Amino acid sequence: MSDDLNTSSPKLPTLAPPWWMDGETLTKTSEPQEPAMLNKGMQSFWHRVRGWFLWVLSQKDPLTCSIDMLNLLAWERNITRFKVEPLWLYRKRVAYAFINAKEAGSTKGFINIMQRFGLDVVSIKERQEGMDWDRVSIEIDDTEIAPNQALLAELIRSYGRTCRRYDHLSSRLVTNSVAVTEANQDFQTLTIRTISNSELAHFNEAAVAATECNNDYQHLHVGSA
Repeated sequence: MSDDLNTSSPKLPTLAPPWWMDGETLTKTSEPQEPAMLNKGMQSFWHRVRGWFLWVLSQKDPLTCSIDMLNLLAWERNITRFKVEPLWLYRKRVAYAFINAKEAGSTKGFINIMQRFGLDVVSIKERQEGMDWDRVSIEIDDTEIAPNQALLAELIRSYGRTCRRYDHLSSRLVTNSVAVTEANQDFQTLTIRTISNSELAHFNEAAVAATECNNDYQHLHVGSA
């Protein structure tokens, strides 16, 4: 029985017989008395009845139900347990059957489906240049492909797009660190425009008319962290 269901369900009230029947007020000995034994027996009986009702409710949850009920729920939701599939994964596939079927068919939905089972998808590429239109490439971490081959195949079969061929692209994320050292850069731009003949008369010392030239100036300084 699920602990969440047991704690969230209403609690049974405690049976409180009158003081002359509680087996404690009037007794002169430490031995259990008949009224007290009857009270404890009734309390235990109703706790057992409560457990029967909670057991029925827990069978509706694929994560906590019995194996026989889990197989019935899987049949109802069109889920087939593949070979050597662990029980916890089988339960999760049955539990997420409705939401997975709802999100199947879209790129974002397919990524969500795989993430529910612990598969982090880097990207899904469709309609790639130089490849057939029906080829779909799933880029996934290289460390997750080998132990989840059967799960990937089952997810593609159940929720992949119709008439599509899926490929696995393995990728490995690498973190690089770059140390910044001190660097300096100077940059200058000088602008000279061409002067007209009328303006040239005012500059007797100019021997050659200049053509247009641009020059910018910038100073960049990067210090080490």
